[in-house]
Amino acid sequence: MKKLIAAIAIMLAVSPAFAQNAPTTAPAPAQQAPAKTAKAPKAAPEQRAAQYADELKTKLNLTDDQYKKILAVNTECIRRKDSLKAAGQKGGPGKKEISAYRKQQFQAILTPDQQAKLKAMNAQHHDKDKKKKDAGENK
Repeated sequence: MKKLIAAIAIMLAVSPAFAQNAPTTAPAPAQQAPAKTAKAPKAAPEQRAAQYADELKTKLNLTDDQYKKILAVNTECIRRKDSLKAAGQKGGPGKKEISAYRKQQFQAILTPDQQAKLKAMNAQHHDKDKKKKDAGENK
């Protein structure tokens, strides 16, 4: 009888310890933190160049001839940037060289008024990027 009472007492003493453990099952999907998804592959250089050229056509009122030239320059620059990334060079002199080439070509294609609008668009875009970067660092 004493052994039975001792066993029950031990079981009662130990059972709250098991009650305090977290469940071993995975939390419900709604409670899990969202997993980082892999970035979707970028569109083809021609598609990305066309998107940018279309945006410039509407915002800068490009002529059809200007549009074709801008599209050709953008396609070439995007291909060159992609090849730099594939070679493991994300920035540096190669990227600056491509940007300088694009700027030079745009100056030859666009009118002074269109160049001013493009400069304002780029400044606005860089301000947005800077604000996003600053907000990300403040977290």
